[in-house]
Amino acid sequence: MFVAKREDGILITLHDHKDTSSQETIKKYKYNCPACDSEVKLKSGNIRRMHFAHLNTECRASTEAETFYHLEGKAKLYQSLKISGSPELEYYIPQTMQRADVFLRTKQDFAFEFQCSTIHPSIIEQRSTLYESESIIPIWLIGKEKLGNIQPYMKLSAFQWSFLQNHKKGESPYILSFCPQYSVFHYLHPLFGFNSLDSYIFSKTSKEWQLHPPHNRKTPPSYWKTKWLHSKRRWRYDFCLYPAYQKLRNYCYTKMQIPLSLCPAAIGIPISSSYWFQTPVLQWQAWIYFDSIYHTPVDSIIHIPSLMNRFNQRIQHAHVKVKQLPLVRFGHYTNAIIEYLEKLCAVGILKKENDLVFRKAVSEKRYNTMEEATAHDKDILDRIVLKV
Repeated sequence: MFVAKREDGILITLHDHKDTSSQETIKKYKYNCPACDSEVKLKSGNIRRMHFAHLNTECRASTEAETFYHLEGKAKLYQSLKISGSPELEYYIPQTMQRADVFLRTKQDFAFEFQCSTIHPSIIEQRSTLYESESIIPIWLIGKEKLGNIQPYMKLSAFQWSFLQNHKKGESPYILSFCPQYSVFHYLHPLFGFNSLDSYIFSKTSKEWQLHPPHNRKTPPSYWKTKWLHSKRRWRYDFCLYPAYQKLRNYCYTKMQIPLSLCPAAIGIPISSSYWFQTPVLQWQAWIYFDSIYHTPVDSIIHIPSLMNRFNQRIQHAHVKVKQLPLVRFGHYTNAIIEYLEKLCAVGILKKENDLVFRKAVSEKRYNTMEEATAHDKDILDRIVLKV
């Protein structure tokens, strides 16, 4: 930590004491933590920045151990935010007993949390709720070191996904990262993914922090259809036989009278909002299709509230798992369901009557061989235009 309370009660910020004579002066005093009032020790060396560290007790306002990377990150973040307003390093909020890594004062107050160690999404949710109770907007940044290399197609852990955030209605959510080495902000917009943790990524960098980064819609890499069809083919031949699909496999065979490997090609369509689900896209779409569409006669209506009710029961029975996204304040997993139904309209399987009613347009195409199924997979995918 860089801020401590001197014996006489004056707050000292080490970031303001960079010259040698000033540093020698501050070494003469004893210091306490502004949050928990326990004694802290001034530490300095050739590698780490000069900083304060608690002696014996664990501070109630601390969320993680102070590594060199974390200390550097807070200091560089503080400098980078000066262009956006009036930042304060390690500002303590007594009402919530929290110490923000950097507190930014503008017309709206922001608390920046630079996270460099793995924590549970529930802790992010809890701390964010406390900030919001004081009308402070929490901004969580994952350390670039913790995020790793940024690629067009990435596998992100549940912890990394928990940094997905948006701050206004209709805004494309993004993962925010900060690199202390170059003082650069990274914005990662997920496009769509085949599995629960994978996603194509549109990324951009900026020297300035932006609450609402502009997101020009991008076309995914040209090879995405080939890769998607390859993954779906492997799923039909191998993955659908895995134990994780046993309930769905049994349901498909007993209720639909078909093997899961020969399920309709309309199951497993790329959806830009599929980030809402921990369950792979083929699995959650299969439950929707089998529960509400497969046995529905042509020209019959599909009532959205009834469909949602059946899907929520699947969630309650743990057949489908929703991701913990504590920072996505605008949107809901039902957006992914509606997007899926609209994609089914685009490929001619459904027709949309209004916001509450869809109508089935064609009957299912049953496959006798795996070659027929994979050929229809390609036909369906060729009719899909992704707006991401």
